[in-house]
Amino acid sequence: MDTKSAAVFLKPDSICSLCQNHKAVNKAQLSFGGQFKEFFAKLFDTHDWPSRWHCGTWTDFHGWLYIISDLFIWAAYFAIPILLYRIVLKRKDIPFLKVFWLFIAFILLCGLTHLVDAGMFWWPVYRISASVRFATAVVSVFTVFALYKIVPLINNLRTVEQLEFQIEERKRAEQIVQQQQLQQQATEELMRKKDEFMSIASHELKTPITSVKASLQIVERLVKKHKELEPVSPLVEKAGNQVNKLTGIINDLLDVTRIQAGKLQLNITEFSLPGLINESVEQCQILDKRHKVTVKGDPQITVSADRNRVEQVLSNLINNAIKYSPESEELLITYDRQGDKSAKVSVTDYGIGIS
Repeated sequence: MDTKSAAVFLKPDSICSLCQNHKAVNKAQLSFGGQFKEFFAKLFDTHDWPSRWHCGTWTDFHGWLYIISDLFIWAAYFAIPILLYRIVLKRKDIPFLKVFWLFIAFILLCGLTHLVDAGMFWWPVYRISASVRFATAVVSVFTVFALYKIVPLINNLRTVEQLEFQIEERKRAEQIVQQQQLQQQATEELMRKKDEFMSIASHELKTPITSVKASLQIVERLVKKHKELEPVSPLVEKAGNQVNKLTGIINDLLDVTRIQAGKLQLNITEFSLPGLINESVEQCQILDKRHKVTVKGDPQITVSADRNRVEQVLSNLINNAIKYSPESEELLITYDRQGDKSAKVSVTDYGIGIS
């Protein structure tokens, strides 16, 4: 052989003959259990094989290409688990952490097989190589099984776009909550100011009403003393009644607690419905003489209700009818029984109407 060409250390025919004879002896003399014991007893024994340089017709280029490739693969397989390990240490919230550890072990063992392969060019540890490959196979099976179990969970993981959308939705929800809180604070501030206003109004309104009531009482005494003032007596009486009603209305409005709780007190009494209607009409006509109000109904109807509240409703209806029928001079009020326990009052005008 030319000295410039690649060297062959042993003849292939003699090596193959040696390996085949050794294998035949092992098969004939050892059972499976014996082979198992021999395997681990001679785990680091290299006498049964020559180094890989001496197996086959390796050229320098071919051999070192094989060795360098295995070493680079091992280096990459060794670096990847280190990077994964650093990620796992810093991020404890990583999902599927067990699968990460399995991948680290699997990649390390894969790299170790390449390192052993490269070393067997000088140190023929075929038993260690088989052990490393078996460990790699076991870990790979567990890795595949673990990965298969979490595939549905991985498919359900949200994408970056979905997470960004969810974050935006959460921000909008938080802004809405903040706005609602600000509105609630503003409402509470308005309620506080309203209560303050009502408290002030109670004193400011009660003072002139008390003064008016005292003046009416003085006028009433003068009417009783002077016979020529008797025609004024009905007017004084009506004025006194209206002042009393106004006092009751103010007291009800100032009772903020009951109004907010929806528990406004009703004073139920039995009274004549026609009398109440006529009284309401008279009060409204004091300020409006142009409209002619016609009242129709059974003059014997009596009802059981809060007289002041019903009068408020009737006065509002009559005043609105007068206000929104400026071109008409007629106003019709009818009332009749509705069964045994109710009555119906209708206020009809001929003005602009409502929808």
